[in-house]
Amino acid sequence: MSIFVRVRFDVGDEQRAEFERLALDLCEQAEGVPGILTYRFFSSGSGRYALLEEYADTAAALAHNDSATELLDRLRHCTESIGVELYGPLGPELHEWVRERHHATSYAEFPETGGRT
Repeated sequence: MSIFVRVRFDVGDEQRAEFERLALDLCEQAEGVPGILTYRFFSSGSGRYALLEEYADTAAALAHNDSATELLDRLRHCTESIGVELYGPLGPELHEWVRERHHATSYAEFPETGGRT
């Protein structure tokens, strides 16, 4: 079952160009990587951005974080605030990642249907 991630960014006017450049770099880096099923940025047009990610499993999510560490760190420095939500069967490593970050929340599937509707 997939792991879904939604990240919300608030970016000031002076940082938007850099943020958007880094977002495009991250999308390019994620393209075609095994285990990354979705990696898409969205904008409200007012300095608010969202990133939707879908990974095949915990290993794919962790591998992306490891390979994109520099770009992700630079992206975070462009934001005024950030919120992260993770959904699905995260595994212990991702649960620990969430516990270490005050801006992150994890959600288990409810009811536990194994992805069935």
